[in-house]
Amino acid sequence: MPVGYLQARKGVRLQGPVVAVVGLNLAAGQAIFQQSTFAAMVGTRTFRIKRIKGLNQAGANTLLHIAMAAPVGDVIPPLWTFDGLNFDFVEADLPEVEVNGDLLAWVGAATVTV
Repeated sequence: MPVGYLQARKGVRLQGPVVAVVGLNLAAGQAIFQQSTFAAMVGTRTFRIKRIKGLNQAGANTLLHIAMAAPVGDVIPPLWTFDGLNFDFVEADLPEVEVNGDLLAWVGAATVTV
């Protein structure tokens, strides 16, 4: 089935790797999505966060921070996750932001799988 013009303008959906986030501050943040460094890439590429899924295995309720490297910091408000439960934040739950660098995650209590 061909992709419609408006859908094609929105880009291609890509999925990042599964990451066990144990970093407890931005300096220890772990990459959850990285920009391509393909040398022939033309122009600046950006992406938008559409969904964040994971499991809180920290042993405590904790905040999940989605950020870019310092000095930028958090790109969306921290997401509250509950101990022992999985989470699925969809497009309607997340603010629409456009990011042009590697995306990092860090948590208040380790370990949260994203």
